[in-house]
Amino acid sequence: MATFNSLSSLPDVEQYDLNRYIISPLFMGQEYMDYMDVMPGIKGKTVIDRFASLSKTTKQFDQAAFSGHTGGGSSTVTVDPIRMESEIEFYANTLFNKIKGQALRSNYNFDNPEGSVVKQVLLELIGQGIKHDFNRQLWLGDASQAGEDYGAYDGIFEACKGAHCAINETSTGVYPTATGLLTQTANAAMTTGNGEKILAALYNNAHPTLLEQPDLVFFVSGNIADDYFQEVLSSTGYAAGGYQTLINGMPVMKYRGIPLIVRRDWDSSIASDFGSINGCSDADEKDRALLTCKGAIIVGTDFESNMIEQWYSQDAKAYRFRTSYMVGCALSDSKLAAVYTRDAMA
Repeated sequence: MATFNSLSSLPDVEQYDLNRYIISPLFMGQEYMDYMDVMPGIKGKTVIDRFASLSKTTKQFDQAAFSGHTGGGSSTVTVDPIRMESEIEFYANTLFNKIKGQALRSNYNFDNPEGSVVKQVLLELIGQGIKHDFNRQLWLGDASQAGEDYGAYDGIFEACKGAHCAINETSTGVYPTATGLLTQTANAAMTTGNGEKILAALYNNAHPTLLEQPDLVFFVSGNIADDYFQEVLSSTGYAAGGYQTLINGMPVMKYRGIPLIVRRDWDSSIASDFGSINGCSDADEKDRALLTCKGAIIVGTDFESNMIEQWYSQDAKAYRFRTSYMVGCALSDSKLAAVYTRDAMA
């Protein structure tokens, strides 16, 4: 049993506990991670071979000498994970109250909860903060930035900026209307009606190799999703369906049958930190989207090298926790992504 009579003791936390309650939920437990190729055993800089598909190898029978096809070349993809570290401090009485509240919700006796309960509540509490940072950095990280909040490593958008299709508000000849986006003003909120046009532009300009993949997915900011949803409702050609959508909602939004995974955390991150995020120059330039397929984006980590430390500071009367893990990402093939950001990515 775990007691708090001195406010200076907690159950021991091992690497297994860290992986179970924090690291595994990050890399395996989030919806969008189902579309990533998660490699859990990346020890350091890793070069992955990628072989080009073979074609035009079959021809009419010929009794002449062997004539082999030589078009199946290969290339490499590099995943270079770095070690990230999170340090958190709780005053002893504050931490006790947090654990007590969670224990009460779970019908445990908070005066003397089981050690496993204390450990789970503690790690899930720490994991909530790490998850927020993890998602922000994995998607929007840019190693060229000075601050560590975004500059620790290149995230998914940086990995995809060299994709076959990379467009922005000033791109010409890619949108479904000759004039491009609907009078989109720079450094201003997205013009109503442009959400659907952005999705159409990504789909229409994606490489055929991407479009023939079986598990396509859009990742979109909240403002694009909301605008697209409103466009569906206001379409006169789908009045009945739009009314039912207004009443019942849309559990999974889709465009051309492709699911949209909405990342509203992008909106809040851009609103507060646009100066540190590539592809935007104002707090209102929240709109960004990515069309890709399952397995196109590689996310590397190493479950065996994760670490957690905990100690009680007598001087500060506080618990201190240090957690570290490895993470890095890469796009496996430039053909397998189409990306939109308000400004062109530097």
